[in-house]
Amino acid sequence: MDKKMLKRTRFFISLLLLVFLLLCARLAYLQVIQYDSYWTRAEKNRLRILPITAPRGEIFDRNGEQIVTNRPGFTVSLVDLGDGYSDETIAYLTNLLHMEKGEIRDKIRSQYYRRYLPIRLKTDVSMQIVAAIAEKRMELPGVLIEVQPIRNYVYGNFSSHILGYLGEGTVAAWVEDYWQQHDDYRYRIGELVGQAGIEMAWEPFLRGIDGGIQVEINSTGQAIAEFERVDPQPGHDIYLTIDIPLQLAVERALAEAVERLVVDEGNAYAGEAAAVALDPQSGRILAIASIPSYDLNTFHRDFSILEGDRRLRPLVNKTIEEAYPVGSVFKMVTALAALEEGVVSPSDRVYCSGSITRYGATKSCFRGTAHGPLNIVEAITKSCNVFFYEMGLRVGIDSLAHYTREFGFGSPVGLTDIFGERRGVVSSREYKRDVYNEPWYPAETMDAAIGQSFQSITPLQLANYTAMVANGGTHYRPYLVEKIVDSGGEVLKMAEPEILHQLEANPVTWERIQLGMIRAALPGGTAGRLADFPVSIAGKTGTAQAAGSGTSIPSHSLFVAYAPADNPEIALAVFVKHGGTGGTTAVPVARQILEQYFNIMPEDPEEEDITS
Repeated sequence: MDKKMLKRTRFFISLLLLVFLLLCARLAYLQVIQYDSYWTRAEKNRLRILPITAPRGEIFDRNGEQIVTNRPGFTVSLVDLGDGYSDETIAYLTNLLHMEKGEIRDKIRSQYYRRYLPIRLKTDVSMQIVAAIAEKRMELPGVLIEVQPIRNYVYGNFSSHILGYLGEGTVAAWVEDYWQQHDDYRYRIGELVGQAGIEMAWEPFLRGIDGGIQVEINSTGQAIAEFERVDPQPGHDIYLTIDIPLQLAVERALAEAVERLVVDEGNAYAGEAAAVALDPQSGRILAIASIPSYDLNTFHRDFSILEGDRRLRPLVNKTIEEAYPVGSVFKMVTALAALEEGVVSPSDRVYCSGSITRYGATKSCFRGTAHGPLNIVEAITKSCNVFFYEMGLRVGIDSLAHYTREFGFGSPVGLTDIFGERRGVVSSREYKRDVYNEPWYPAETMDAAIGQSFQSITPLQLANYTAMVANGGTHYRPYLVEKIVDSGGEVLKMAEPEILHQLEANPVTWERIQLGMIRAALPGGTAGRLADFPVSIAGKTGTAQAAGSGTSIPSHSLFVAYAPADNPEIALAVFVKHGGTGGTTAVPVARQILEQYFNIMPEDPEEEDITS
């Protein structure tokens, strides 16, 4: 071998030795120095911890009947196998799940910090979607089908405004504060959380503690072996104060009344109604309903339609989120103010000629009826406007506003089991000055005395007011949640009646007002069509002119009542927007509700003339 060839041979041998040494060094670096790092990466690619969603606590009525349960459903999730997310997979899921590509990308970006955990893209998907993904399993790396509990509302549109619904989104600030104090509660982007009603207000109790399962996955992200499992802890069950049959009766009565107005009478303004029934001895809410309602099981599919209905606003809970003029059901406030301020005695009479002229304003009784001389009991019974115009002028707006607030008007009445309660408005010189920068005129006091003017009151406030009249002035905090029970059956929380305020008044004052309401539900009273009811009722009708409306627009129909009159068990407020007179629309609704409560077979009441 010549020197030239030998030199070349030595060069190639040296080069091979160098490459070999480099490979050995690299192998040693990977297998020795970087062993822990690459072992961890390999394990992460092979092993995954898949979360197991905890079943949400169920909701029951006061008798233990299920209202909200859970059912199994399929969720499409996406997991990073170490190489990110392919554009082809995202494009396919965009079409299959009817999602925007940007929406999926946003979920990925928002959850990048937990890249090795599944990102839930869509919950409760159909079997067709599950089948489509299964067929393309090898072409969709990282796409998982998870089974998780889905909320099931047993009665669909039953108590929808009270129960609320779940959705993705930011949790309420107070819920986040609660979770910061309880290490077991963790909220992850993309998870479902209560967005309204009981589901929102009691989120930390209904939400369980998620578990997890460690699995080995294949190259497509599908689990092939299970190693370790931590079972989830179910959420706590909630028992409400409402009774399903009574609640159904309330919702049915309101819906039928609205349908009659719209369909049979061609009332283009009608469509909304609300009712609240309370236990006047505790504040327990027996039934609470807002019409129109919506089906909680199809809520997310129907959301755009529901949100777009600007006239009827079905998403608004009319019992607490809306305040209305109330008309003559307010007259017990004026009666109490007049008796307590000593401007009238129980036996004093005021003559009603059908109208009254004071301070340059002439105002009439309903339909110009001349009632003649009336005492305060008779004035409540016949709902004489002239009598209460006179009482308002004698009492004055300042005292009248004071007693109005004593009944809880103008402030939330204390319901904390759901959110959204409005304050309403009390007619007063302060309100007019602050809002309109105008002085109060004496003639305006006459309107305020019969529930018109600026008076604005929620149906819940009306029911609380009726309960206070029934029990002699005690304002109990209204409540919807009776008790909370954990998955083991242990009672964690039990509601107790809570007195928020006591309206002090002479016993004779309460007796006169209550007697007037009792006689209003007898022949000759404004609620006389209830005279044949087998249980004694104390009630008061109301016909409230819609704010800013003309005479061609129907008034609002109202009725408040409690029964039995001598030992009240139920206090009730019924409101039908643009329903006409109180006796015509609201009273029949109340009758249906009371028939259900007292388990009385319905009868057709005799027709008679109805006043305000």
